[in-house]
Amino acid sequence: MYYLDMHCHILPGVDDGSRDMNMSLAMLDHAYSEGIRAIILTPHYHGGYVETAAEVIDEVFEELKSHLNEIHPDLKLFIGNEIYYYPSVPEWIEEGRVHTLAESNYVLLEFSNGVKKRELAEAVHNMLNSGYYPILAHVERYDCLVREPSFVGELTDNGAYIQVNSATITGEGGFTIRRFIKKLLKEEWIHFIGTDAHSMGSRKPDMAECARIICKKCDKDYAARLLFANAVNIINNRPLY
Repeated sequence: MYYLDMHCHILPGVDDGSRDMNMSLAMLDHAYSEGIRAIILTPHYHGGYVETAAEVIDEVFEELKSHLNEIHPDLKLFIGNEIYYYPSVPEWIEEGRVHTLAESNYVLLEFSNGVKKRELAEAVHNMLNSGYYPILAHVERYDCLVREPSFVGELTDNGAYIQVNSATITGEGGFTIRRFIKKLLKEEWIHFIGTDAHSMGSRKPDMAECARIICKKCDKDYAARLLFANAVNIINNRPLY
């Protein structure tokens, strides 16, 4: 099985991820060795803090693709953003300030660790009403959800999609987070796995061990959806269900 990484910071020099082209190419080479064959690059966009212009991101993206063709021409790259949520995100998309995922109606949204349940619900409602599919990034970081996992189910019932990081599946975060992830996997409330890779240090684009655990703990169809098929729906701009 090959994998699709739909959340990472491999694009060089645009956020707190890869610092330069050499690091980006090393990260892509590592991702390839981990079995990843398609990647949606998601540099941060946080209004007032990290606001790299879409035109700059597009230019760097094209340069990265040209270099990648020399080493792994079968590794497919797509562009997006991980957007720190504000109610104005739909307007930012329409203005071209930020990227949806792979030019689809899917949007990867980030929140503060201390976000409230009400704020998450309002964000989901706002994005859906604006015609977008909201994906909540690395939900294992949001205290309100870890304390009350059942609310993840409520969010998915109301149209949210859920992403967790591959390192969390392999045990990063301790006992409480492992118990939280076990609950989400059991209920099939997770829709996407991303590496959230930032470098070749402690946050590499690792997927193989995560995939092994997913295939061991989940039935075959759900594992395939988590590791590849659901993310293909992003690229094809289709709803999951």
